[in-house]
Amino acid sequence: MFATYALWGWVLYMFGPASQLLGTERGLTDTLTGLHGTAMAVGTVIAGLVMPRLVPAVGRRRTLLLSAALIAVGLSVFVVSPSFVLGLAAVVVMSVGGSLALGAGTAGLVLHLGPRGAATALATGNGLGTVAGVVGPLALGAAVGIGFGWRAALVTSVPLAAAAAVLWSRTVPREPAPRGAGGRHDGAHGRLALGADAWLMLLATVSGTAIEFATTFWAASLLRESTGASAGVAAGSTAGLVAGMAVSRLTSGPATRRWGAAPLVAVAFGVAGIGWAVLWTAGTPVVAIAGLVVCGLGVGLLFPLGSALFLAAARGPADSAASVVTVAAGVAIGVVPFALGALADLVGVHAAFLVVPGFVVAGLAGVLLGARRAS
Repeated sequence: MFATYALWGWVLYMFGPASQLLGTERGLTDTLTGLHGTAMAVGTVIAGLVMPRLVPAVGRRRTLLLSAALIAVGLSVFVVSPSFVLGLAAVVVMSVGGSLALGAGTAGLVLHLGPRGAATALATGNGLGTVAGVVGPLALGAAVGIGFGWRAALVTSVPLAAAAAVLWSRTVPREPAPRGAGGRHDGAHGRLALGADAWLMLLATVSGTAIEFATTFWAASLLRESTGASAGVAAGSTAGLVAGMAVSRLTSGPATRRWGAAPLVAVAFGVAGIGWAVLWTAGTPVVAIAGLVVCGLGVGLLFPLGSALFLAAARGPADSAASVVTVAAGVAIGVVPFALGALADLVGVHAAFLVVPGFVVAGLAGVLLGARRAS
């Protein structure tokens, strides 16, 4: 299951800066460039809607194999497509595959480990994804710097998807009858019930997703506008964000077991806000990248621990609960990067980045109020 995070982390964190380079290459406005994020969101929502029916119908193993095929096909078409519209359609296909992989893998871990072990497992899985994501932007920046171009780096995801498919075909067992996401409702076809605590945890998770993808998609452009960084340095700078995310995700296990997920998520929102402030006020690439690292330390915990809190609060089948997270995250992925791009066309990327603190406040309120309602 952990391979789902590694594969999608490699693709995802490389794709953000790659889409910026494509926009520069084709002379696209920031609004049009932001449509790549919207296309990813459409794919994420589609995956979230079909997953509760797909997994029970064909099984978790076949769902994962299908996801690898969709990632490979979507990326291949995107890399060679001469058409902007066809490229967007390819991104939708790629995103359906990636979101199916994450959703099926996440629900599988919850079913296998139960709600208590899920928080640590999801943080570890997402940590492995961010380790892959650290290398991705660096590989992209290196490929651009030496003249190979961004396509050469992005296409490496195709053989990785094939390797993941082989791994899943040999290691993912046939799944037993699913249990409830929060351990309080059995059966694959039960109804999902969400209380106020679950909705508030979902708000925190979506806010964290918004911060992550706003930064992933537009940090490279912010560096070029605010610090004068070269295209290669700006593209590779996303690795700073992902490195911080990897560190926090891989080292959060003991703290999660000691203090619980909710307090850590609250602290993580504060750390993300501090990192954003350093990034936003930076005048040199070095300071900006340092801000990205700090921001990543906070952002890294928001989605995995927020998802774990939501899954623990939800009452119903695990795959249905995971699909809610997938759809909600997809909406955030689609709306926020596109809206930030549209705003950047009006006021510039630097001023447009002021939307991020709003998500910090909303997410912090969500986790604090959600934890209070849960107790």
